[in-house]
Amino acid sequence: MLIIIIFLISSIIINFLVYWRIGLKRKKRNSELSIFFKKIQPIIGIISIIFIPIINSSFLQPYFIENVSFFRQYWTWFLVIGIIIIIIGIKIISLAKKKLKTANNVERSQKLLTKGVYEIARHPIYFSWILIYLGITFILDSFIALIFSIVLVILTELLCILEEKHLLMPKFGESYDHYKKKTPYRLISPPYNYILIIMAIIVTYIGFLNFFNVL
Repeated sequence: MLIIIIFLISSIIINFLVYWRIGLKRKKRNSELSIFFKKIQPIIGIISIIFIPIINSSFLQPYFIENVSFFRQYWTWFLVIGIIIIIIGIKIISLAKKKLKTANNVERSQKLLTKGVYEIARHPIYFSWILIYLGITFILDSFIALIFSIVLVILTELLCILEEKHLLMPKFGESYDHYKKKTPYRLISPPYNYILIIMAIIVTYIGFLNFFNVL
């Protein structure tokens, strides 16, 4: 199991690095290789990310003895939380894509979105995928996936920074500078980020106590 997890995490990091080198560099952006990779890059990333909590799920412990339950007797509560988080993530994606579709239909070209969910975060779709990942992790009770969520957030932040530098700033110029000042948060703004931090502390605390059989 650990070999599979290492392979999946490695594929995520390699996928990220290749996307940065090929998909975001201006000289290579319009090449056939870059266009092809842009099509498969999200698929590779999503499949690799989603498979981590699946492979490491405590429900597969009969097959992988390394898979331990992080929540144990509190799993039912985190099942409910996970479902709620996934619903919120799907709703954010729906609102973001609806706004994107409406703007493109009106303008007949890509337009900088600054209203709706884009007033809360500059990259709401990326944030929604993090929520969906966390929800799946809670539901499947995956210890390694919870740890990897920290790495995933860091990689997502880096991806946002690189896309802003290589794609959005060259395209929208001063408009994007103004938007960044108006919406300074890439993934989520207060008070929502504080809620996530509090939730992370609670999850870590409960998991720690469960792991060492204190509860």
